[in-house]
Amino acid sequence: MPDKRRERSASESARGRIGKFLLGPGIAGPGITIRSLEIFVAVAKGGTMVAAAKQLGLTQPAISQVIGALEASLGVQLFDRSVRPPALTLQGATLMKDAAAITDAIRRFQSSVRLGSTAQLPSLRIGMLNSFATSMGPYVIKRLRDVAAEWSIDSGFQATRFRAVVDREFDFIITADESPVPAEIAAVPILTEPFLVIVPSSYDGDSASMKRLSEELDLVRFGRDPHLHARIDRVLQGHGLVPQRRYHLDTSEAVLAMVAMGSGWTILPPLAVFKSIARGDKIRALCFPGKPFHRTIQVASQKAEGLHIAAQIHEAAIHALKTHFMESVRATMPDIADQITLPGTLPGTLPGLGGRRNRSDK
Repeated sequence: MPDKRRERSASESARGRIGKFLLGPGIAGPGITIRSLEIFVAVAKGGTMVAAAKQLGLTQPAISQVIGALEASLGVQLFDRSVRPPALTLQGATLMKDAAAITDAIRRFQSSVRLGSTAQLPSLRIGMLNSFATSMGPYVIKRLRDVAAEWSIDSGFQATRFRAVVDREFDFIITADESPVPAEIAAVPILTEPFLVIVPSSYDGDSASMKRLSEELDLVRFGRDPHLHARIDRVLQGHGLVPQRRYHLDTSEAVLAMVAMGSGWTILPPLAVFKSIARGDKIRALCFPGKPFHRTIQVASQKAEGLHIAAQIHEAAIHALKTHFMESVRATMPDIADQITLPGTLPGTLPGLGGRRNRSDK
């Protein structure tokens, strides 16, 4: 039998074993379990067994043992171990699609069961924008503490992308992701705020001249959202500036520390700076000269899934922003407060998902 026909026959046989696995436990052999398929998918996506072990909280030998048992049950070699890192074989690549479909379907089923219940959830996974997590996060969690027995909050860049909800890595996210909203995602705004020019309090230059500011101080960039950086670059170019790449930090706290030391200036929204302004850090917040530009923070979830929880998160976020953010901004940056918009809350439903939007609250 030619090699391609032999490989195709082996793949079809292995796919048949996976199919039998779906019909009942143990039919296709002891090596095929939901967990073994999850591990196989993790290794294939992660590229190495070490990466999969780190992701799943297992040891590399345990991962290797499971993959070996799965290959024995399927009767095919899933990875070519003669190369480094091991690469999927033709059969492995074919079966990867089926295994991923199975594990995705099981995750969707489990998620639907968890999020469709009105009882307390055993766990809740939320990706939360860093500036929101450090300022409003504790208030939201306290208000919703009885929603879940266990909370998992991640404020990393990847955790707050729409993709994280699409891939079901997180149940909900509070995000300022500027990429297009995927069709399967419901995203509802909780805050629209302007970007500000943040300078050292000692800076006495012409605050209306972006060109002079950029000549006298270095721009300190923040974050990793390519869509946002592209938008900021276009705004700077509109002011006749060539965007700088000298400093790029991953947390707003680190950026503000550099500005306070007089090491540069930056562009940040009020949510990222209001605490620093309130405690008297050596920075000043200025309205962006010319036409202002804004960002919108949203609560995002799977459509038609866990909407009662999304509504509670939305309401708790609005409450925290009104009580702890807007009051501070009105006291310390009154000229900026009028540029911030909070949508009305709709307990039990979400704007854009069957409910009417209340009057905006500025």
